[in-house]
Amino acid sequence: MIEQRTRPAPVPTAAETPVALLLGSPSACDGPDATAAVSALLEAWACGLATHVVDQASRLAGRGPESTQLADTSSGLDVTRPAVCAAWAREQVDRGGHFDVVLGLRPEAQESAAVTAEALGLRGNRPDVVRRVQDPGACRAALAAEGFLVEATPEPVPGTLAAVGVFAAGRPHVVLVASVPPAGPVRTAELTRPAWAALADEASAAVRRLGLEFGVFRVDLRPTGRGHVLTSVRTTLGDDGVHALLGTAVPWLEPFGAVYDDALGRALPLPSPTRPRTMTPAAARPAVPPVLGLAGDPDDAREEPHLCRGID
Repeated sequence: MIEQRTRPAPVPTAAETPVALLLGSPSACDGPDATAAVSALLEAWACGLATHVVDQASRLAGRGPESTQLADTSSGLDVTRPAVCAAWAREQVDRGGHFDVVLGLRPEAQESAAVTAEALGLRGNRPDVVRRVQDPGACRAALAAEGFLVEATPEPVPGTLAAVGVFAAGRPHVVLVASVPPAGPVRTAELTRPAWAALADEASAAVRRLGLEFGVFRVDLRPTGRGHVLTSVRTTLGDDGVHALLGTAVPWLEPFGAVYDDALGRALPLPSPTRPRTMTPAAARPAVPPVLGLAGDPDDAREEPHLCRGID
């Protein structure tokens, strides 16, 4: 079960402590990206994982004090070169080290993370899938071939929404739908429950058809009279404030903590989303799509259309 952790616990120093290899360090010049990367470090600490951060030496030198203190170990490495990262990781294992999770913290590190995880026999997305998703043209072509409606360009247009989620046991679970205007701050989308469920289903189907199965994901799309039109798919949360909104709109969820728990086999199976159904005057309220099981009984859980209550 994914639980809310309000502050990190010290990482034990025993040899069996799980280690997260994080490709890409947060830098003070990264803006929102740095915030998400710092969260990945903080949530690893909260999950009891030690962290080994790798990135170019210049970026490591430009880290802020928070990310420097949160990382247990760091090494200079070009995270844009997948073969180099995989060879370095195998060498560390041959020397007696170990890694239990591999995660890319920036878009340019996603392919290296996938190749490295595959080389170490760890959970991750397939490298060919990541390459396809990161190529906007190839991604849109793959989605169109699967029957999805796609935008001509990946740029946001008025009415664009972002479906944000995490994978658990290979299954996508949408946890937030945000409104992403071309200009101005992002905000939680105001949708009816059936509309929310239909959009979440479309986003989940898109990442499944593309072959994604691990980590966080984000699908930008907009509802139209013809159906949902997809703009882009990412294996990061993006750099436009969606991560910050996730922290306020779903404060009891730690997205990277959920990824770590999933990689280590800690997360319990999550319930399947409930399909929206047509309402009749005599029908009851539409079923809530239980996308995420929560520990305890968080305030306002009954009012969230995308969350179901759980028990400890």
